[in-house]
Amino acid sequence: MRKLVASTTQHRADKKTVRRSLDQHSVSPIVMALLFVVACLLPAWTSAQAARTEMGKVPLRLKGAVNCLVKANFVRQYDLSYLGLKVGDWAWVRYQVGSISGVGDTPGVFNIVVYSPDGRKGMLLFADPGESGGFNAIMNAYHLHRHGSKWSADYGNGGYAMYKAIGKFVTELSHRPRYRIQLAPGGNECEAEKSQP
Repeated sequence: MRKLVASTTQHRADKKTVRRSLDQHSVSPIVMALLFVVACLLPAWTSAQAARTEMGKVPLRLKGAVNCLVKANFVRQYDLSYLGLKVGDWAWVRYQVGSISGVGDTPGVFNIVVYSPDGRKGMLLFADPGESGGFNAIMNAYHLHRHGSKWSADYGNGGYAMYKAIGKFVTELSHRPRYRIQLAPGGNECEAEKSQP
């Protein structure tokens, strides 16, 4: 009988110790609420930070190249309208300077992708730096279409092999920073439109 009483007393003492231990290690409701708020706000904050980074200062040469492209009649009439854009709108762009693998040798050309507002279409445009510091708008462009995380191309000069190379290039380019630019026509620094060499 003494063993049973002692065992029951010990069991109650163990329960109290466990309960006290749990109370000491449990998270207070205030801390839980704070963790919940942080968990909810963190995605929005990181997304805002990413947007702020992407909308960072636009490189001056990129802005000049876009302005000269927008000054070109063929870009305003065909390429911007294809994207649902017009002069004065803001658009996301990405770019790379230099030759595109499988397309040709164009070491100094600015290869610029302008995206439609919904991000599902784009145009690959080309601006060639001129001698006066401005750019020549090259009369060649490619329609771009997004399929999940990949891009395909059509419409411009070339055939299937060219379109495949451009689709691959634009897909790789989509991992680089993008910039928000107003589509404003450039001035006298922009040189005449020219055909692709």
